[in-house]
Amino acid sequence: MQKKSKMKVVLDAWALLALIFKEEPAAGKVKDLFDKEEKSRPSIYISWINLGEVYYNIARRKGLTAADAVLNDIHMLPIRFQVPSKVDILAAATIKSKHKLSYADAFVVSLAQKIEGTIMTGDPEIILLKDLVNVEKLLRSR
Repeated sequence: MQKKSKMKVVLDAWALLALIFKEEPAAGKVKDLFDKEEKSRPSIYISWINLGEVYYNIARRKGLTAADAVLNDIHMLPIRFQVPSKVDILAAATIKSKHKLSYADAFVVSLAQKIEGTIMTGDPEIILLKDLVNVEKLLRSR
């Protein structure tokens, strides 16, 4: 009997920042994702480009010391950190050239396409691309 493969999830900065700043209900959904994840073989991915986006957002709001601490905490989570290759960079650039979204968001989309994953986000620019990539929409109250 063949074992069912786990869904691959790609997080963007929006999802991680919702978790970090406890913006519900998105934070709870992202936390649940991590609580259920196997630490030995994670199926949660993030591009280093998007991790950089999280880092600078924390640094702007709380300072570099806080950003370093958050980055250390993120490294403890069961995540596969993807370092973009030349091919990945060009794939993201191609997506950016064809769609209205940030360059960092183009890396989320290209990573999800590459691994056939689902993006968890509340970012409206990415949600609009649901015909291009699988998206699970997160919400946060303002």
